[in-house]
Amino acid sequence: MPKQARVEPIRDIGELKDNIVGWNVIDESQPDNETVVSSHDTEQEAIKAAEEFEQQET
Repeated sequence: MPKQARVEPIRDIGELKDNIVGWNVIDESQPDNETVVSSHDTEQEAIKAAEEFEQQET
């Protein structure tokens, strides 16, 4: 079964605005058991990590 990942922002919800403080890579290969694979400072780093995760052998 191929691995599938998505990138989601990590949000810090303040009083006046919603700030993105980082990015999570989520393993969604098993929809009933999604897990955070890694966290990153930039969206670009998270996208690269998600692509690498999807290429890994199971």
